[in-house]
Amino acid sequence: MNFKKFSCCVLGLTGCILCGKSAALAAFKKCGAFTLSCDEIAREVSARPSVQKKIQTVFGVTDRAQLAQKVFASSRLRKQLEALLHPLILREVSKRLKSCCAPVAVVETPLLFEAGLQDAFDITLCVAAPQRVLAARARKRGLSQKDFLKRSKVQWSQQQKAAAADICLLNDTTLAALEGKVRNIYCAMTQIYQAK
Repeated sequence: MNFKKFSCCVLGLTGCILCGKSAALAAFKKCGAFTLSCDEIAREVSARPSVQKKIQTVFGVTDRAQLAQKVFASSRLRKQLEALLHPLILREVSKRLKSCCAPVAVVETPLLFEAGLQDAFDITLCVAAPQRVLAARARKRGLSQKDFLKRSKVQWSQQQKAAAADICLLNDTTLAALEGKVRNIYCAMTQIYQAK
């Protein structure tokens, strides 16, 4: 998969659970970027009757919560679900990027590095937050420590993602501070676009 072929500058946005990927994506949109969320696309793709039928056949359930419980408890089942959904999601991302008229497109991709997509983007960005901040956000969302750890274990650690990304954005204070950092990155990205 290659998203570099598009005329816009395509940024792959990633980070661990509760780091603030969605808030960063919304901030990029506010700046004028064309934005896509792979999680949202996954939900749309999963709702297609043909995909629902395959999920029911392979996993015995179609309910999202029940499916999540199954796949987060088994790496084999998780890999099966990823093998089924990832190609469909990436095809949809590519299709939507064709309609991008903005200089910058941002694709929120939680498993960017885990799926080996780092070379698919012009630039990669990891949103990170200190452990104490993540724990507070988990409590606020009603996510148990057990569920938080279970979901975190299927992803690369923050340190791995931050080291692999072209840019690491620390999201440890306010939304306004995050938006200011995003604005700076967006301005730099528009310059890259002009040079592309």
